[in-house]
Amino acid sequence: MGVPPKNNSRWAEIVTGKKTYTLKFLAAKILLGRLMRSVQADGSPDSVSKAVSELHAIYTKNADNASAKEDLQTMFG
Repeated sequence: MGVPPKNNSRWAEIVTGKKTYTLKFLAAKILLGRLMRSVQADGSPDSVSKAVSELHAIYTKNADNASAKEDLQTMFG
């Protein structure tokens, strides 16, 4: 499975905490925790968009990582 596009609504649901998953990819897990706190403090569309971009970027950069692939399968099935 490839990395879904940033405009997939599931990304926004993840960074806002509307959908939660148990992630295996440690770097993304740490980043997501920070992004969720950031979005919780500032829930503006711009803040959500920036958070989605950061999360999408880490998965794009590490698309060949087994844990990242497993996370993408879990989140986007």
